[in-house]
Amino acid sequence: MVKSSDKSRYRKPAQSSHTVGPHNRRSWKRQKERKGRVCIQDTVIKRNELGVQLLSRQLHSQIFRNVSFPTPQSSFVNIAREHLQMHGLDPTQGSVLPDTGFTLPQLQGSNLLEHFHRIGAHAAEPWLGLAKSFAASQLPPQPDDWELQSGWTKYYYHPDGSSYSEHVPYPMHEGRPEETLTFDVETMPNYHPYAIMACAATPNGWYSWISPWLLGESEDPQHLIPLGDSTVPKIFVGHNVSYDRGRILEEYNLEQTKNRFIDTMALHVAVKGISSHQRPAWMKYRKSKETQVERKEEAVEAIVELMAAVEQRQLVELDDVKKEELRRLRQDMEDSLPSLITEEDHDAAEADLLSKRWEELTSANSLADVAKLHCDITMDKEIRNDFMKLSPAEIRENLTDYLGYCANDVAVTHEVYSAVLPGFMKECPHPVSFAGVLTMGSSFLTVNEEWEKYLGRAEGVYREMEESVKTKLKNLAEDARLLMDEDEKWKDDPWLSQLDWTPKVAGKSRGIFPPELVRFKNPTLEDRSLTFIQVEEPEPVVEAEKSETATSSEAALPTWYQELLASPFDQKSIERVLPLLLKLTYNGHALQYTPKERWHMVVDGEIQRLGTANGKKTSAILSSRHAPVHISSGSMTAVDSEFTVNISKGDRSEAVQEQVLKLAKSTYEAGQQNDPWSRQLDWSFASPDADSTDPAPKKSKRTKKPKPVKPPPVLWPKWYWEAAKPKKDQPPGTLDVTVRNRIAPLLLRLSWLGWPLFHSREHGWTFRVPSNSNFTTRLPPLDFYDPADDALAEGALRGGFIFYKLPHKDGDKANVGSPLAKTFMKYAQDGTLKSPGDEAKEALDMNAQCSYWISARDRILNQMVVWEDREKGGNMGFPMPAPDVEAKDKKWGIILPQVITMGTVTRRAIEKTWLTASNAKKNRVGSELKAMVQAPEGYAIVGADVDSEELWISSCMGDAQFGLHGATAIGWMTLEGTKAAGTDLHSKTASILGISRDQAKVFNYSRIYGAGMRHAVLLLLQSNAGMLPDEAQRLAENLYTSTKGKNTHRTDIFDRKFWFGGTESFVFNKLEEIALSDKPQTPALGCGVTYALSKEYLPTEFGSDYMPSRINWVVQSSGVDYLHLLIVSMDHLIAKYDIKARYLISVHDELRYLVSEVDRYRAALALQIANLWTRSLFAYKLGMDDLPQGVAFFSAVDVDTVLRKEVDMPCVTPSQPLPIPPGESLDITGVLAKTHGGSLWKDGRSMSLEEPKELDGSLEGYEPPNCLAHRATSAAFLRAQATSDFGEVKGLAQRSSGKKFSGGIGSGSRKPKGKPKKLAPVGNGEGVDWTALVEKVLRSDALRH
Repeated sequence: MVKSSDKSRYRKPAQSSHTVGPHNRRSWKRQKERKGRVCIQDTVIKRNELGVQLLSRQLHSQIFRNVSFPTPQSSFVNIAREHLQMHGLDPTQGSVLPDTGFTLPQLQGSNLLEHFHRIGAHAAEPWLGLAKSFAASQLPPQPDDWELQSGWTKYYYHPDGSSYSEHVPYPMHEGRPEETLTFDVETMPNYHPYAIMACAATPNGWYSWISPWLLGESEDPQHLIPLGDSTVPKIFVGHNVSYDRGRILEEYNLEQTKNRFIDTMALHVAVKGISSHQRPAWMKYRKSKETQVERKEEAVEAIVELMAAVEQRQLVELDDVKKEELRRLRQDMEDSLPSLITEEDHDAAEADLLSKRWEELTSANSLADVAKLHCDITMDKEIRNDFMKLSPAEIRENLTDYLGYCANDVAVTHEVYSAVLPGFMKECPHPVSFAGVLTMGSSFLTVNEEWEKYLGRAEGVYREMEESVKTKLKNLAEDARLLMDEDEKWKDDPWLSQLDWTPKVAGKSRGIFPPELVRFKNPTLEDRSLTFIQVEEPEPVVEAEKSETATSSEAALPTWYQELLASPFDQKSIERVLPLLLKLTYNGHALQYTPKERWHMVVDGEIQRLGTANGKKTSAILSSRHAPVHISSGSMTAVDSEFTVNISKGDRSEAVQEQVLKLAKSTYEAGQQNDPWSRQLDWSFASPDADSTDPAPKKSKRTKKPKPVKPPPVLWPKWYWEAAKPKKDQPPGTLDVTVRNRIAPLLLRLSWLGWPLFHSREHGWTFRVPSNSNFTTRLPPLDFYDPADDALAEGALRGGFIFYKLPHKDGDKANVGSPLAKTFMKYAQDGTLKSPGDEAKEALDMNAQCSYWISARDRILNQMVVWEDREKGGNMGFPMPAPDVEAKDKKWGIILPQVITMGTVTRRAIEKTWLTASNAKKNRVGSELKAMVQAPEGYAIVGADVDSEELWISSCMGDAQFGLHGATAIGWMTLEGTKAAGTDLHSKTASILGISRDQAKVFNYSRIYGAGMRHAVLLLLQSNAGMLPDEAQRLAENLYTSTKGKNTHRTDIFDRKFWFGGTESFVFNKLEEIALSDKPQTPALGCGVTYALSKEYLPTEFGSDYMPSRINWVVQSSGVDYLHLLIVSMDHLIAKYDIKARYLISVHDELRYLVSEVDRYRAALALQIANLWTRSLFAYKLGMDDLPQGVAFFSAVDVDTVLRKEVDMPCVTPSQPLPIPPGESLDITGVLAKTHGGSLWKDGRSMSLEEPKELDGSLEGYEPPNCLAHRATSAAFLRAQATSDFGEVKGLAQRSSGKKFSGGIGSGSRKPKGKPKKLAPVGNGEGVDWTALVEKVLRSDALRH
């Protein structure tokens, strides 16, 4: 396991007297005494009519100035009180919080709305202006010829034919860096992650960049692309532009550049993206469309062929009448062909336009798909595969073609950009949205030498655990195989009898060689499995002149070791033996040597060479040309990287010789191992006393031995024979049995509740129970119809057994693929799933512990880290290391996360590694990933998690109907409910379902995001394997009746369907009202929904209207607004008060900044103020001119040295044995105490209440919104939502409208469904069905002979 004596890997931050941890993060809410210079008001605490404590009047007067919304009607307040009382909530039991007040930075406008518009516009410029101008510009024509020179080349276009090119250091025009570029890079991932070429275009010209490595001018592939002075504001446009950003030189610096990146993929997703629930239907529709197009093309081809046939017949026809008939027929077809090729008939096209389908308005996210949707450009991306398959030499041969391909991507990307940017600005018009996206596109992460140690530790622990389980599985397989020769005892075993015992002959491919070829002296476990048959030992070689003093076989040394001892630095030792002792790998593949191919790797059955070999065969890998280059880039690994570099650079000192001999000795003492390096060494024995200096030792005279008798064939059962099939980088016959093999559960003899497991092709993993046993379960018995399950069907029909599925987390219809998956770990721990020995539990434990590393391993290992190398002129701005003993071992680097700033239809950012990283768990290998991001010396990571962000946003929308915070039950529980009193939302749900509070969180958030009752039933069944479906259904119904309420399922009452009687009915009615509106927009920033989820293009039928996705959009897209508002507020405060801080990364509701240590507390205060502004804006836009004190500030701001969820998480895992020292966690009281009572100024002077003389930004495009749009206009409708009696609902509607309503829930009038549209026949042109005509003509007499 992992061992480490380094106890000072992580810096321990200075502690604060106001440090809090997760256990008391909210303790500040109950503090009443004055702390530091915090201003606790002496006046009466302000509460609203429902007992919710509001902002101190000092803060309120600064934020909600110049605004006063109408006071809610008294009837509204009474309805709210009755509603709370009905659900067991007492407004008099609200919490008492410090009435905190201090002087805030002045608003940049007369009110909060103007303030955010101005600071958003200020943060967006000058990039927004550059972006709009660039989208409206045309690119010059692409160059006809490309200059094949390393670095940048600029191409000037002149219509008169005087175009020319010149070498430039970076894209520049008239001596200044280009301010706007559309940009694309190409890489060869099999060699390294760095760019090999790039193209860029501006209105001033085209540019190409070629890596010196690709042209053979440099052996070092690490060439980043320079783009000029980073203090000049620039816009870079690309498709998935974060990938291109990762290859730009200037981005690898601690200092924030003024480069900003716009991703056409993100813009497309925000405007015309597709939700995950819609994707299957869209794929089906696209397939149908492709089929129709193919049929149409086939019809056109058939007509063209028919015309040719008619023409041919016309040439040979002698009868003038028939000849004229053929001519007219051909002419008619030719005249009608254009209409068939170009367009369907006019009526059909017009009808299609009027009933435009959502499937026609969206696409997948690739450049080809997006270009087709937005610009009707068809792209051929086939050439892209060449960068994955070809060698650098092959790319060089056709370099101009590949530059043309790259340039075409640039041209198409610009066309897409010109189409999608205006669309995005229309749907998301607020400048905060654009500015927030820009900042999020500049994320970065700092790492040090611990990053490489982390990779080694995690991989080592994983391999060790995996090998332990594999060894035990192999032993079980060996024991099971022996049963083949023991009177077929396997037939009596319910597990092993499921294996295929058909005898198969094992030959050389399975490691079974003729006896005379067997050379194992001390066979390993692997070797014993290959040579288990009894064969006669070959006769010993008779040596005619054998020395009497020869060394015995026990003292013999392997040949490789004997030769290396004789001369550690001779050519063979350096070129052939040392690379194997060092266990060299390249891009994760073991290096191999053969006389024919020299050093190489085998990847997917194909030979690949080192990137520095330029496609040539390599004999000497330990040379300055190869190993040092790849070791430094991280593409090559060795057991000792420093030693590998030294010997490759020609170091032949005594110290190095000692290391060589020490390495050789340890390898020899370990013996022959089953790894790809050890197997390549010559382990045949030689005498250590032989005269190794004799260049030509005399050969012994040997006598021929008699030819042995051919032994009988070796027979293995088929299951074992298949498990030992040949594999790359493994000796013949290596047994491959892992927990992911289907035979593993059978070898482990797994049982469920004591009953043996059986595998079914139709039903996945099942368990078998005798029909006469007293066994009860919620699971239905199985029937078998697949022929592969005939044995199971026989057991069910005549064998007296019943089979049941293993329970799956997705319900009874889903099949379990492996009972050794991590989801079954809990069943192994409680004894539900077990085996006779401990192997099953160990296998499940290994799977659970390694599950994160297994799933994320490739993504983590392939992270592109650029290390600072000052010796090569690479200065990334990291502080110089302190001149101490350990400084020489320190190194710093930067990772640029591949963030798609708007990767989902809700505009949430996505990234495959960092935004999906789990928090460190003590039983998850590699889960300490985030903590490997560390602040350099002199810096801190400052950030916060938004408390219940989307839950509060949702409840606030419900409260907006009353115009009162806490007016709805869910709103009051979110603001004032406590875990201690059992009045918070999660405690309420837990009591209804009889589950833990933590489990209840899953139910609550999934419900808020639009999940239905079926999802709740599945969650209940997952959490309790013994629960019956009926009980789960009953509990789920109780939960939804209590929370979401009941639905009227009719549109005649209050002119809409709505929920009533639940704690969350008001919330869901408001969410559905927004989602179903003609133009859904987020309340805060007015961002519009993607076309694919717009009411205009969706059917109204239940199940096909994607209502859960639309509700989810309202909630999560509002959460994105929240994040953008926070980020822009921080941008404003950082710039205004000169705080040395830079946006690091955000993960949904987490926001982190890298801050100079001296400014860490000012940054913490800025975060608290940004949160106060943001929450207040939400309340303002929802028609409430105040804010609850409980949500005004972050419960804590973290000041830390590493990236982690909580500052007191030790991040101890199986691969991280040392706890990381805790950081600081400051509530608002602590932050104010650290900042002179709330000063953002560097010198701590008091904040001013004077109006600013000049305001940032502008109000261009600002329109005052109707903030009361979400307030109810009718007390009757509010009461209808609150009551649980449908009769009262009808009575309220009748008094409100004067109409009488009869019937129960769901019995009102419904809108009739429209008739399905009849599609025009394929091939229909100008009213003529050419398919029928072709058939008619083909059968006509005119073509018969």
